[in-house]
Amino acid sequence: MKQIFKYTSSIVAGLLLCTACNNWLDIQPSDRIAEERVFSRVSGFWGALNGVYTEMLSPNLYGAFMTVHGVEIMAQRYNVSQDQNLFYNLANQVYTADNVKALLQSYWEEAYKLVLDCNNILKNAEERRGEVLNDKQYNLVKAEALALRAFLHFDLLRMFGSVPDNLDAQAIPYKANTTVATPEMLTGAQVIERVLADLTEAEAMLKEWDPAVSEGMLMSVNANDRDNDGNTYRFRGLRLNYHAVVALKARVHLWAGQPAEALRYARMIIDNPGADTLYPAVTRSAATDFDNPNRSFSSEVLFSLLNEDKNNLYDTYFNSSNASSNNKLIPAAQRVQTLFGDDQLSDYRFHWWEASNTPGEADLLMNVRFRKLENTDLAYGKLMPLIRVSEMYLIAAECATEEQAKYDYLNAHRLRRGNQVEVTTGLEAELVKEYAKEFLCEGQLWFYYKRTGTRQIQSGSTNQMLNMSNAYYTPRLPDSEIKYRN
Repeated sequence: MKQIFKYTSSIVAGLLLCTACNNWLDIQPSDRIAEERVFSRVSGFWGALNGVYTEMLSPNLYGAFMTVHGVEIMAQRYNVSQDQNLFYNLANQVYTADNVKALLQSYWEEAYKLVLDCNNILKNAEERRGEVLNDKQYNLVKAEALALRAFLHFDLLRMFGSVPDNLDAQAIPYKANTTVATPEMLTGAQVIERVLADLTEAEAMLKEWDPAVSEGMLMSVNANDRDNDGNTYRFRGLRLNYHAVVALKARVHLWAGQPAEALRYARMIIDNPGADTLYPAVTRSAATDFDNPNRSFSSEVLFSLLNEDKNNLYDTYFNSSNASSNNKLIPAAQRVQTLFGDDQLSDYRFHWWEASNTPGEADLLMNVRFRKLENTDLAYGKLMPLIRVSEMYLIAAECATEEQAKYDYLNAHRLRRGNQVEVTTGLEAELVKEYAKEFLCEGQLWFYYKRTGTRQIQSGSTNQMLNMSNAYYTPRLPDSEIKYRN
């Protein structure tokens, strides 16, 4: 944790280009003045929050590791070779390899740096309530910062904490202030408690103040918006809004082994009377359009990052014509076809895969979900979803108490993907397949395996089954953290 405090806060550095200090928490007078200037205006608070969302796109965070490659490779999505050294080590859970240790340490440090930024926003919001921020601004700024802090901590727990069956084991620190004091190491259960406390506080504020509650995600510019903040209160799908916080609580309760609460929050999304207007199911015509397919299923997105360079990820990792042999990620032969089975013709998501365009790979399918659209101005072509409505249907299918209700939720989800044939048996196996189909480049498949303690996963490179254990699911904390605490 000590390493985190060596960084200058991106809030000040990014907005005012102030002189860097060696330790953010050892602020010199000039840095205090810079901070005061940032937060002396409403725009400074929005800029600080925007900085957190933007930095979440770091390749070591949700711009690659937690979405595109790291956790997807760990989940055995792709056929990687020994020549792809980092990817090979990730696929085989060689967490002691230097390149894997470096990647995990970067994720740890950058995530906690953003936590520190959130804490600084929260501190200044309290100090400047009424003076700079009116009630609406204060509640939205505070709620988003609390939700971001919870989101970041929860994923750190999912990565470095034990499997949920062992939440009493030591896991990670929960940093909730800007002091230099080292936060204590908490158990998984204690982290969950603090995550839920932050989310519950954020939920209450957002329910009263978030435009998304009644107006939806407002994912377009309103030229007639004449309030003092311009379009600040639009594009709620790119922020941790009310619906996203509710959905995140369902995800957290499921991890905590609290299915009744997970179901309750999932149903708050599914059964919302305005669901068909607020976050309607993607249509077949939109999802499969020839020139501009909506591969992000944007109408169903509850929280997403906006990545202007998403096509570069496609070219770097998935485009068989451009991707280098060290970076190329492509599934083993027939793996995707087997996953979709008889649903290949009906399922919208099968359109995320196309035959490789490299000679000798005619029987392989490449991931085209991030390929650029003909119309590059379309916002949905730049989305990197982190929370979507579909997850709520799968949580409900898993947590419902009546057998028929479980299949009703599962089949409702499948119908939203174009599959009219209902599933009536083998719920657990069907849920695994749905997580594999649905969350491509979103990172949720690995955490499904870890949460359920899946004992065997088919290798991404062979037909063999990999025997999994808590040790394989749980990377050790970064060396810098262990050394500092010792």
